[in-house]
Amino acid sequence: MEITIKNKTYPLKASFAFLKKIESMDRRTADGTEMDMGLVNAIVMARDTGDMRYLVDLIWALNAGQKPVLERSAVESYLEDECEDPEALLNEVIDFLSRANVCKLRLKKMGIIKEQATENPSLSA
Repeated sequence: MEITIKNKTYPLKASFAFLKKIESMDRRTADGTEMDMGLVNAIVMARDTGDMRYLVDLIWALNAGQKPVLERSAVESYLEDECEDPEALLNEVIDFLSRANVCKLRLKKMGIIKEQATENPSLSA
C-alpha cells in the first residue's frame, strides 16, 4: 500500500516495525499485566467514533522503517486539506491490515474482523 501526499509517494507496510510503533501508542494494565493495545484501539476508535487522529496514527505507523519517511504532520495536513474521502481511506487501511500476516490473526481474535471463508489448502505428501 502507498499514499501520495503533495505529489510524493510514501510506502506503507504492515510490518513488525509497524506493529512495534502502533502497539506502543496504547499500553494498558489488566490484572497486573501490561498489554499493548495500540493496533486494536486505533482501528476501533477510528472506525467506531470517526476520530481521524487514530487514522493518522495508523498511516504514520505503517510508514515505519520505510523510505521516504512520512512525517506525522504531513498525514495530518493531508487529511485536513487533500483527502476527499477520509472514510474510504480508513476502510482501505483496515482492509489492508486485515489481510496482512502480522495483523490478521490478532484482529480476528479481538473481533475486529470476521473470519473469512477460505478453502483449506490440501496437505499431501
